[in-house]
Amino acid sequence: MFHTLRYGPLRDVLETVILALIVFLLAREAVQNFQVEGSSMETTLSDSQFVLVNKLAYRAIEIGPLDAIVPGKSNGDYLFGGPKRGDVVVFRSPFNDDRDFVKRVIGLPGDVVEVRGGLVFVNQTPLAESDYITAPPSYTLSQLVVPPEHYFVLGDNRNASSDSHIFGPIHRDLFVGKVIFRWFPLDRIGGAGSRDLVSQDGVIVQ
Repeated sequence: MFHTLRYGPLRDVLETVILALIVFLLAREAVQNFQVEGSSMETTLSDSQFVLVNKLAYRAIEIGPLDAIVPGKSNGDYLFGGPKRGDVVVFRSPFNDDRDFVKRVIGLPGDVVEVRGGLVFVNQTPLAESDYITAPPSYTLSQLVVPPEHYFVLGDNRNASSDSHIFGPIHRDLFVGKVIFRWFPLDRIGGAGSRDLVSQDGVIVQ
């Protein structure tokens, strides 16, 4: 005589819990919740707002000879294209691993960045920023060439931000990810402010 093994409702519950745990861990690896602290990204992001950060956006990977055929691999060895000018990003503080900053990417490796006369220049092209910065920068910064594997970042609240005009370009290993969505407060729910950087003539900076 053959007996059929019956697993009852307890097994169903355990399978559901395990599956939910796996999904939770995978989601946590890909997306992180982040609370904005301070006013350095006004008016794009404000103090105490909550955003979601895509942690896979800047995930680097080495796949040897196949690099040349993978889309987006032209920007270093990033699987999904890497940081772009205008991205709003979260990165670890260069001075304190326990603190994260949120800023906007202005310069990529090899770019020449300069600040003078209330304007930010990238590769000698003045940026048109009046629709997202709080006020023009009141400081000056001599021409600076962004080193390999580094990125130049600024807060949209130019005159109240600790950023690359103070501590210099940041190394790519400090990136946590790209800000993709603002979910709180509910009356400000929506995009998180990443955008192309454009010149005074309305041309996207290349």
